[in-house]
Amino acid sequence: MSAVFTYFLRFQPILLVMGIFISLRSHAQEIANKQIDEVKVRGFATEHFMAGLKVQKIDSATLARFQFQTLADFLQYQSPIAFKSYGTGQLTSISFRGTSAMHTAVMWNGLNINNPMAGQTDFSTVPLLGFDQMAIQYGSSASCVGSDAVGGSILLNSVPQWKRQGMNFTLGGQYGSFDNYNLQTGLRFVKSYKNGLQFSGKTLLYGSKYNNHFSVTERTDSKGRTYPIEPTETAQKGFIQDLYLKQKNNNVLSLNIWLTDNKLSIQPDVIASREITQTKAYRFLSSYQFGNTNVKAAFVRDIVDYGTGDFANPSHSETDRYISRAEHEFSFKSFDGFGNTSIRIGGEFVHYVAKVDGYGGGAITENRQDIFALVRQQLAEKLIISLNLRQAFSSRYKAPFTPSLGIEYAVLSTKKHEIKATANVARSYRLPTLNERYWKVMGNPDIRPESGFNKEMGINWKQVLSENINTSLGINLYHNLVNDWTYWNPDKGYRVENLQQVLAKGFEVSGNVKYTKTDKIAGFTGTYALTNTSQQKVYAAYTEDFIGKQMIYVPRHSVSGTAYIGKGNWNLNIQGLYNSERFITFDHSGRPFPSYFILNSTISGKIQLGNIQSNLIFQINNLTDTVYPSVKKNAMPGRGFSLGWIMSI
Repeated sequence: MSAVFTYFLRFQPILLVMGIFISLRSHAQEIANKQIDEVKVRGFATEHFMAGLKVQKIDSATLARFQFQTLADFLQYQSPIAFKSYGTGQLTSISFRGTSAMHTAVMWNGLNINNPMAGQTDFSTVPLLGFDQMAIQYGSSASCVGSDAVGGSILLNSVPQWKRQGMNFTLGGQYGSFDNYNLQTGLRFVKSYKNGLQFSGKTLLYGSKYNNHFSVTERTDSKGRTYPIEPTETAQKGFIQDLYLKQKNNNVLSLNIWLTDNKLSIQPDVIASREITQTKAYRFLSSYQFGNTNVKAAFVRDIVDYGTGDFANPSHSETDRYISRAEHEFSFKSFDGFGNTSIRIGGEFVHYVAKVDGYGGGAITENRQDIFALVRQQLAEKLIISLNLRQAFSSRYKAPFTPSLGIEYAVLSTKKHEIKATANVARSYRLPTLNERYWKVMGNPDIRPESGFNKEMGINWKQVLSENINTSLGINLYHNLVNDWTYWNPDKGYRVENLQQVLAKGFEVSGNVKYTKTDKIAGFTGTYALTNTSQQKVYAAYTEDFIGKQMIYVPRHSVSGTAYIGKGNWNLNIQGLYNSERFITFDHSGRPFPSYFILNSTISGKIQLGNIQSNLIFQINNLTDTVYPSVKKNAMPGRGFSLGWIMSI
């Protein structure tokens, strides 16, 4: 299978030329980083059934300004989500509303891409430039998206741009401090035929290298605390291909491919101490939408190789997933004449084949199924209710039934004012990872799925202050209790067990102010989160001191914000991030990691020369050169500069 990735990279120039010939007789479309036209995929937007939940949609203009960033770099400044990172280009995991990395579902075109062995996604390996639409969904949404969506979910989608006839070619690169660089090249095209057929596609190749080689071996913060610096080197590359064929009757056949290869080396220059982890993913997804019915078939292979020294005989882990999914949506007027009712029913089947050295040899197979029914109804002009039901099945364990009920009510709705109240109660679940079930000695074949119960409510206010100024403010409160939280118990040789009950509760405040006038723009967006996450029950004698104390690596207070100003083709962004202290031991006996504040700045601009448009992006990270650790006791990167350039034809 590794030959597949090599094949695509070896023949990348041919792929680009093929795309050019497909649309040879088409005129060049407008630049790629202009705001993307809204594309509605009829009846199959998951957010449609998430009434009462907080869903933050990221506009395409924002995605374009930060397209050299990874998903981890981007999200921590756009939302009150905490990340745990081992350093630039190294493993970066998410902590959504105080839950663990395994409690966030990462959905790519409706497909959960969390690694089934570890049950999580490394956000440092996900490039921002690969997607057309993004939404951050807060709170439990298992009834809509399935397993893992206990703390929240990240929704990444690719969409065709049918209105933009022609072709657009892009080529770009970024170079920064510490000899870090990113490269990308891509092609978009739309071609219409006389028989009513339309063909649309996107081809993207990207690569990056992150170095963490410094002349110093440690750094000291403002309070005299010293942290070591561990040399690392990361190489990443990937290929994305999206193809869409729309028939005259608006039926759409699509193919989405995403291949990744990421290699991390710790102590790369010292063979005796070197550790190398190489992860690869091959994702193939095909779907056909006809009328209100959608069918999908997918194949996903996740590979992890880990070795030391010369990496000659690494430990090899390989997991295949064969996925089939079908869903149909009914839409009709409600009997009382108020609005529409939408009902979506469907099911998904996944077959796992795992060949992992740590499982004791031989292939492990497992089948999992889901059936769901999602209902959204507008009961009155101002009231929307969603009732969602999902049941997962497995021959090896019993998964919990996960219903949810959401309500949205427009308290006030005028041309200049809008106040909306929301509420949601939901059951959630997380199915065991393959490592939890099958790892030799430490795995537990009798491990139970986790189950949660989330309650939340919110108020959202929007106001038009003048012709040029808009404001918004949102407040959300949540209470999320998770039972059977898994724990690798040190009392039993780190064998995994369902031993914890964890309560995550808190509130979030988000707001923005935006000014627009002709070619001028300015504004500010900010978020604050108070997160309390603690164990609620004693699961072993020595853990009595853990009860009621904040979980490790979860900041109680976090603040993030972005201020921006622009005129014409030039923009200036200032981003800030604050996290309070984070405990590194369950009983809080160890010295906690200190609070820290980071400030970043980005200047971007467009230069037009004939049919060629160039985008320049100059960025300064960690302006204050703050010294702080994240997960390990190693210092995170200090002040750094980067300059990016993207050419669009």
